[in-house]
Amino acid sequence: MIRINIEKNESNLIVGYTVNGHAGFAPEGQDIVCSAVSTLTMVAINGLEEHLQCEIAYEIKDGYLQVELKQTPDDLTQAILATMEIGLKDIAEQYPQRVRIQEHRR
Repeated sequence: MIRINIEKNESNLIVGYTVNGHAGFAPEGQDIVCSAVSTLTMVAINGLEEHLQCEIAYEIKDGYLQVELKQTPDDLTQAILATMEIGLKDIAEQYPQRVRIQEHRR
């Protein structure tokens, strides 16, 4: 199972996220659920870094990704991160036995 924790601040803005685990939907390299989650979460990193030039901290290991904004979230960071969150929730809805999302307040 893929577990996703989305961290939000007191203003309900996304300030980070953690993705941990594997979906186990298909063999490695053929798992569309893992691929979809990986794509959404990595595209968010790319958008924040490349398009917005945001300072972020992230750690990537096999089956693990942790991302944290190093600046105050704004409308532009939220456009990227909220879009990622919508996509992840759609995947979790389609594959509830494979993906679980939780939100945490900081």
